[in-house]
Amino acid sequence: MIFPIPQKNNLNGEAVVIKNVNIIGVFKDIAEKALSSYGVASGGEYTVEIKVTDSKKTTYINELSRLTDEKYFITVNVDKAVIEASCKRGVFRAVNTLGKLIINNELKTGELEDYPLFVKRGYIEGFYGKTWSNEKRHSVMALMAKYGMNSFYYGPKDDIYHREKWRELYPEKEQEELKKLFLYAKENELDFHWTIGPGLTYHYTSDEDFSLLINKIKSIYAIGVKNFGLLLDDIPWDFQYEDDKEAYDSIVDAHIALVNKTYNALKEIDSSIALTVCPTQYSGDENGYYISKFGKGIPSDVSLFWTGEEICSRVLTVRESNELLRSTDHKPLFWDNFPVNDCEMFQEMHLGAIIGRDKELYKACEGLISNVMEYAECSKIPLLTIADYLWNPIEYNPDESLKNAHKEVLGDKADLFKYFADHLGVSCLSKYSSAYMSEKLGYINFLNTTGKREEALKEFKDYNGNMRKCLEMISDTTVPLFNEMTKWVKKFSMCCDLLDAIYNVWASPSESNIKILSELTEKYNSDGTVLTGFCLREAAEKTLNLY
Repeated sequence: MIFPIPQKNNLNGEAVVIKNVNIIGVFKDIAEKALSSYGVASGGEYTVEIKVTDSKKTTYINELSRLTDEKYFITVNVDKAVIEASCKRGVFRAVNTLGKLIINNELKTGELEDYPLFVKRGYIEGFYGKTWSNEKRHSVMALMAKYGMNSFYYGPKDDIYHREKWRELYPEKEQEELKKLFLYAKENELDFHWTIGPGLTYHYTSDEDFSLLINKIKSIYAIGVKNFGLLLDDIPWDFQYEDDKEAYDSIVDAHIALVNKTYNALKEIDSSIALTVCPTQYSGDENGYYISKFGKGIPSDVSLFWTGEEICSRVLTVRESNELLRSTDHKPLFWDNFPVNDCEMFQEMHLGAIIGRDKELYKACEGLISNVMEYAECSKIPLLTIADYLWNPIEYNPDESLKNAHKEVLGDKADLFKYFADHLGVSCLSKYSSAYMSEKLGYINFLNTTGKREEALKEFKDYNGNMRKCLEMISDTTVPLFNEMTKWVKKFSMCCDLLDAIYNVWASPSESNIKILSELTEKYNSDGTVLTGFCLREAAEKTLNLY
């Protein structure tokens, strides 16, 4: 199975095994570069022909009654494959699918038709914490493009020129880095959205502040960016300047005026510029005074960020989307605060799959933009599952998607990694973790209490042995992913010590072994880093109570 799962895959005929291809037609350079990332070289005997046709077939999704530039067809014969799409982006999506089919040995004769169900699919660097390096950004961009995302929002809270020094232009070096980032996003068919958050100090009645805001945006427009965001989240609810209080009845009126003034100024610069806004009320009651008035007071083509019923919502539903549309005249663009782990969540590592999002959410919203963690390598794992969900939510399977994410990021280390990843599922989406450990310890306890003591000890020893092998693997900080997890790896080491101590008491309940178990249990529980579910503490406490 390849991910994201295609909409209509009728490649079920004769198997076609190829390593090299001869690409003909338009966008040959793009296809060669994309396929080379899958180890498929050019210059072979098998022909891949690319056809670009702007027709209803390649641009229209019948069941959604909308146009798209990402639809494509792949027709496979024993000696030739034909890709048909309407433009560069559709071809880019197609060749990535073809590459996956080839390396997974799933290429067969027949036809595949594919297109995304969510219109806008992407992520935002919008967390509090150390910003990503451009090298990290490029790595995540390339992977998300490979899996069908089409949007990247730049808005790091700790970029001082994004918030604290919003009035100041980027220095030359930082401006050049932004330009490189924009060009890399363009190369990977990701729409680059640059955002600014002036609300901490913005003076709503100041012509000078507005001029500085527009000049800052113009400086980013000059490098080619045409998608902008005005973020008014996490700012004071009260006016900070006396003349603002006199000029506006409430803060929402000031925000509406700012958005409309900004929108009009941007359209004067370039009518093709698009604007996204995040209101100060971005979650909760869809019918609240602020959000209702704000939504109805701004232009209908401005995208409206919304996080759902909560800041970090456990579920996102069609019902709440429809309610927000009714209240604001805007379909929500969901700012999904998963997998982000900043603020009060800093002790958690969110490596689970996306769950709790309605399978038909695409019908009622503009799209979904996921807020990532400050840990770029770690963010790749949940982001891959989000990309799968956003492309084809109807067929999305979180367990299978997560397995694929582990395989994509970890390669042959994926099977062993599961012993660690098992404990990193706690997030706003779920308060439960350690499903595999719970199953194992439950089975071991069952064997022990039904008189199969030796079998129980063997199962326990084997499990602990695999945990130790996993610990040895993830302790290698030269691997970027593992280097980001040092805090959780340290806690995992304590977990392994605790499991060994439980085993030792089971095998030999001596006074010294019991004392060691008691001390390790206290040490483990006193560390605030979130790892493992209740099952480990239960196993330790039961063992101490028994002996």
